[in-house]
Amino acid sequence: MTAYSSSRLALLLAGLASAAAASTAFAADDAAAAFRGLAEKTIVERTLTLRELGLTDPIVLRSFDSRREIYIPTPAGLPLIEPTLQFKGRYLRADGGRTTFVLSIDGYPVAARAPNLDAGGVDILLGVDGTPRPSGFVRLGAAWASAIDTELCGDQRSIGNVFQIDADTSLTFSFDASKIDSLVTAWSAMSVTPVLLVPGRTLSAESYDAAWRLALALERAGKRPTIIALPAVGDEVELAGLKIPDGLAGLPSFAALKGEGRHRLTSPGEVGAFVALGGATAQVAVSDAAMNASLAAALDALAAEAAAAGAQDAFGRWRERAMTLAVPQPRDAIALATFGGAPIGAIGVDAAPKAADLFSAYWRDVLISRKLAIRAAELPGREERVVSLAALGGVPKSLDAVSSADWTANFDLGAVATYGGAPRELLIDVAAAPGASTSDPVASVFLNDFLLAARRLTANGQPERITATVPSFALRAVNTLKVSFQRQPVSDRCRDTPQPFPVAVLPSSAARLGPLPDDSGFLGVRARLGGGADLIIPSTFLSDAPATLANVERLAAAAGLSPQNATLVVAPAQPGAAPPTAAPPSKPFLAIDVALPQGASSPHVMVDGDRLKLSARPGETLLDISGVGRLAVAEVAQVGSVAGVSVQQVGAEPPRFEEPFLLAEGDVAVLTDAGVAAHFDSANPGAVKAADAQSPEGLTRGLKVFANWETAAVVGVIVFFGLLFLLARAARRRSRD
Repeated sequence: MTAYSSSRLALLLAGLASAAAASTAFAADDAAAAFRGLAEKTIVERTLTLRELGLTDPIVLRSFDSRREIYIPTPAGLPLIEPTLQFKGRYLRADGGRTTFVLSIDGYPVAARAPNLDAGGVDILLGVDGTPRPSGFVRLGAAWASAIDTELCGDQRSIGNVFQIDADTSLTFSFDASKIDSLVTAWSAMSVTPVLLVPGRTLSAESYDAAWRLALALERAGKRPTIIALPAVGDEVELAGLKIPDGLAGLPSFAALKGEGRHRLTSPGEVGAFVALGGATAQVAVSDAAMNASLAAALDALAAEAAAAGAQDAFGRWRERAMTLAVPQPRDAIALATFGGAPIGAIGVDAAPKAADLFSAYWRDVLISRKLAIRAAELPGREERVVSLAALGGVPKSLDAVSSADWTANFDLGAVATYGGAPRELLIDVAAAPGASTSDPVASVFLNDFLLAARRLTANGQPERITATVPSFALRAVNTLKVSFQRQPVSDRCRDTPQPFPVAVLPSSAARLGPLPDDSGFLGVRARLGGGADLIIPSTFLSDAPATLANVERLAAAAGLSPQNATLVVAPAQPGAAPPTAAPPSKPFLAIDVALPQGASSPHVMVDGDRLKLSARPGETLLDISGVGRLAVAEVAQVGSVAGVSVQQVGAEPPRFEEPFLLAEGDVAVLTDAGVAAHFDSANPGAVKAADAQSPEGLTRGLKVFANWETAAVVGVIVFFGLLFLLARAARRRSRD
């Protein structure tokens, strides 16, 4: 080789080395920029429908003047990015005349229509002001007016002109999650269907205990949680929707996640990459040593790949900002952390029992810091057993009523149970202004469409109280309380147009709590489970936590278990396929898929594999079927002097409860995915409950009292007329004399 050739070769090698160095530098810059981009990805998009708020049935406005307001939650104090409201509804005009509806946002009219067809749909996209709302609500108002008769004083009553607000009406908005700086703001930004993150598929007893308490606390606060496990090596994950930045496509763990469909995670680095790309999102997490260790291992593996690419500094800044859930927290602390760049509430295992009270409307607004140590969180008023309706979500307010106006409040029965009981009496304080009519307005109280009480109001602007007893048959898992005001619209001989007059539901309105009256069925046991009680589960539940926690939480809510006072008891597995047997309980219990000790009274239910047999009385079989699945049966059981609820799975697969439900009627219930499918009272099958929800003897006593009063009244009338006869006879005698 000549000297010339050698120099050319040296120059070529130097050029290749320079190009490789430049390529490496560019790759490092791209990876660093990609990690910075992940850290800046903080915009959260959300769409919330009325159905998700619990308004599953359409809202129907009738009469010639009817109004309704709906409060849609948004992050309190945060600006909304491009918020829009998609209003959907329908109208009917069978009675004709002039009809008008007006839609308003936060009290400001934004749309109005005067439909003239016999029927039609309404689909209107409304722009919403993005100004921060300290209240944490966007207020949607709808007003419907119908005038049938052209005469001013004509009859405007109709049943054929109605306006319907559909449950698909939705609010769509975005917000910057990086501006969430406190626990209270994080709570208001939480969706109504939050995700609860647990450390893994297999949990320790204390982590499982914390998880079911948190899930129940969220449901009692009006949320509908979904439970997922932190991804781990060997798990299959869904890759659809993952977007890998170009700068990270060269890192092995990110490159392994390219494609669509299902993928099995093969290394801790892939776990870290999946979380970094937003493959697993959550709003609440059980923070324990296992969670911290798993996240730390995944992030350390990812850090090694970032260092090899020369992007260790950018990765370190991203990790410090976007993955603080990996930082260990005190066991009694609740902290605002980040998970994949999104805010998440990290709850220590010792703080979980106090979360139910801390999540309540009473204490929620004091969580103005990023981290708190919880030593106690109790609600005042538990001893008095009186809770304000405002604490249950009812907003006291004034309404304008021409002929009718409705005030409504939705509350979860679990939210009431947080205060230590069930509603036995409603104390509704109302006020009404006088109107032009001489007829007094009438206020009626409904619970889940059951009329509980009504009163003719004095209408002098002063507070008036309506007391309504709450029967057990009127209660639901999610309850709707409605106070309906009716006025007689009058115009003075057609000289005046009927005008609205204000009525109000006052802040002093409350619910008085107490034990439910039925002491032999589910409702009677529910009152005992609200105090100190045992939650008994088999040890196999701990090895499949995400699948079993959902049912455990729903059953605990249905039976009335307290997340503060209950104790988790894990029954050890038995040899073979026999179900684990619980030790004799010393206090009320909820036993799920465990055999009760010998001597437990259970004469009404027999489960053998996929066979279910129900008996009302010995020798009287109500149901005997086999070959079923996705079924369970709940019954009131007695172990010695201790009463509780036993739930047994029927078949190879348990039901997956889709919605909250309540164990209320009878003492035996068959459960499916939809909740209670059938129930009966073994002590009195087919019996009709008395109207006051007391025992049939109570109704009989009431009839006897009524009969006694009736007899007394008849005797009094006879005596009265007898005295009149004697006085008249004496008067005639004096006249003759």
